[in-house]
Amino acid sequence: MSFTIRFKHPIFLVVVLSSVTLMSACGAGGRSSSITASGVESVSDGRVNVSLEKESNLSVSNARVGLVAFATGINDRKGQVVAVAGIADNPEVGAPVTEGRVTYNTRYNYIVLDNTNRTDNFINADQGTRRFNGRTTLTADYSAGTLTGSSSDLRVNGQISGQEVSGTARVDYNVRGGFLGTKTLSGRMNTTLDGRIGSTGVIATFHGTDSNTAVAGGLVGEAN
Repeated sequence: MSFTIRFKHPIFLVVVLSSVTLMSACGAGGRSSSITASGVESVSDGRVNVSLEKESNLSVSNARVGLVAFATGINDRKGQVVAVAGIADNPEVGAPVTEGRVTYNTRYNYIVLDNTNRTDNFINADQGTRRFNGRTTLTADYSAGTLTGSSSDLRVNGQISGQEVSGTARVDYNVRGGFLGTKTLSGRMNTTLDGRIGSTGVIATFHGTDSNTAVAGGLVGEAN
């Protein structure tokens, strides 16, 4: 999917494929110096609580553990492409673990906004995602306080403190995107990992940006 937002003061003219919508202009000083942004937000009804233009939403879930939602779109006031993720309330990850190793069978996915370009008159980007959820096994070494694992396109290098997960997740994306999926979007993004872990499950968000790319995703799984 590819989208373009064109803006002309005092209004934004938004062009998406063949549709046209008028949007309010950004206020003085409202435009950000950065064209990409990412972060963590709350989740309601399986969706991230965010309001973006041309918003796309996905999620991964496990009935026994919980749900991670993630979304991308454009903040037309700031002139940015945005990628955000969040964990639904009250994930069930089980009791704290303090020593030994536990492995978790996880599913993951993510959305990529790539090739972002902004001028005085418009901002556009190509969007892509995995066609199917990915799968990987993560190993928690509670004695060492680490959470690690990898697949062809996701490498987790996490730290465990109590039941909190932090660290990084490297996304090596190679997905179809652009207008009618005619482009291949490929690259590498080091994202911030944030989540919860316990004796029965793990759940986490990951998100990150560079100068023209934004990525948001999530992973969730059960202990073996």
